[in-house]
Amino acid sequence: MYPKRFICAFTVILIFSLQLILCAQEKFEGQVRGIWVSPSVFGTEEKPAVEKIKSTLDEYQKCGITVLIVPVKSGIGALYKSTIVPFDPAYKWDFFGTFLTEARKRNMTVHAWFSVFSEGDLTGEVRKHPEWLVTSRKGEMVRTLNPALPAVREYVLSYIIEVVKLYGIDWVHLDYVRYPCDPSENYYSYDVATRELFKKYSGEDPLLIKHQDSGNSVWNEWIEWNADQVTQFVRELRSGVKQINKNGKISAAVFPVADNAKVLIGQDWKKWAEDGLVDMLCPMLYTNHMELLESYTKRAVEIGKGHCSICIGLGVISAHNENTPEGLLKQMEICKDSGADGVIYFAGAYLNQKYFDVLESAR
Repeated sequence: MYPKRFICAFTVILIFSLQLILCAQEKFEGQVRGIWVSPSVFGTEEKPAVEKIKSTLDEYQKCGITVLIVPVKSGIGALYKSTIVPFDPAYKWDFFGTFLTEARKRNMTVHAWFSVFSEGDLTGEVRKHPEWLVTSRKGEMVRTLNPALPAVREYVLSYIIEVVKLYGIDWVHLDYVRYPCDPSENYYSYDVATRELFKKYSGEDPLLIKHQDSGNSVWNEWIEWNADQVTQFVRELRSGVKQINKNGKISAAVFPVADNAKVLIGQDWKKWAEDGLVDMLCPMLYTNHMELLESYTKRAVEIGKGHCSICIGLGVISAHNENTPEGLLKQMEICKDSGADGVIYFAGAYLNQKYFDVLESAR
């Protein structure tokens, strides 16, 4: 027999632990939990990959993760049955379709994830059209499609719409919906076609703008114009998705601060919210700096208010931070207290059992 004082102490600890769990559960009630899924976790061989998909989704369910942002295209090719984009040669099966089927069995919501203007290996139509790439003032090209070109927007739109039609999805998720941020910002395109388009619009050749600073009205208009080209793509996509699925929605991963993103990478996500072009914004606040997380979350929530939901991207491991399970839980609390609608974890490749245990206890 255990002494009474031991039993009392154990009972107090047990009650206290249960209270913490119940408080955590209540704390996050109604909050979205999502994840950017990493295909590399599952491998490329169909049979073991499917089994891994099933077990992983079951684990996600235990952790309260209900939103899955799933890639449909790698840097090498399509991860779905495309007639437009060459298939990723590592796959002999429909990764996206299989994942979608398993997610739907569990009533989980899938966002089809597109790295919009990023083009890793320059496959398919892009290889045939090098003039589609963003070009520096010196004529150097980067592996990013130029959103200022109507042909580029039409091409990207074609395969996104293809996925919406093929799989009857309700959500499209946009990533890299911007100009490149490396090797430098602002890295707009100075190819001949873009220069002609801006000259037709403004009467000025952007390559010949003498003073590239905020005191020059023409330089300011060049910045505004480039952001408008990205917004035009989002607007065209919105229209295209709605024509196929009136309930279709758009989410987007965006840089931390809206004003800076508009100027430096042409990503005017504040306008997207205000104009009703997106239904969910996911500012990527990958940091261990709790005060900055709170500050930037509150800014994002203010932008989304009355327009769209705000689900904060939290880094498990990213180029900008390396988190801990306890740190992630604290960040979730900050996001909830700051008015966010939920969080999206980056990324599936880094969410291991230590994190699963903490997230499950805080459902």
